[in-house]
Amino acid sequence: MPNALNTVKAYFKALVDRDAETLIAIMMPVPHYVKIGTDAGEIIVGAEGFVEYYRNHVASTEGFSINFINLDVQEREDVAWFYTRQLWKLKWQGNSEEFVMRMTGVLEKIDESWKFVQIHASIGVSTP
Repeated sequence: MPNALNTVKAYFKALVDRDAETLIAIMMPVPHYVKIGTDAGEIIVGAEGFVEYYRNHVASTEGFSINFINLDVQEREDVAWFYTRQLWKLKWQGNSEEFVMRMTGVLEKIDESWKFVQIHASIGVSTP
C-alpha cells in the first residue's frame, strides 16, 4: 500500500530524474492546489498551470542532485504533510547553483494514492 513518505520521495526523485510525467501524476488537479516557488512570480493556484510548470522546470535543469539534511512526513487518515531541508546542486537556466532548499507541503489521499495539494519552497536569505 502506498504511503505519503514514498510519494514525497518520488517527487524529489522525479525532479532529479527530470521526469515531468511522474511529477504531474502526483499532483492533485483540484481548485485548492497551490504551488509556491522561490521566484517572485512562481505561484500556481488551481489545477491549471502545473502541467506546463513541471514540464518547463525539468526542461530547464541539468546536473541536478538533492541531498537531504532532514525529511519529516506525517500522515493521518486522508491527509499528510511534510517538511524538508535539502542541499540542491543544479544548473538552472545556464547557471550553476548550490543552495539549501526548505520545503513544506500537504498531500491528500484519493483512491489509495497520495497526491500533492500544496507545496511551498523557500531559500534562506542572509541578512546584512
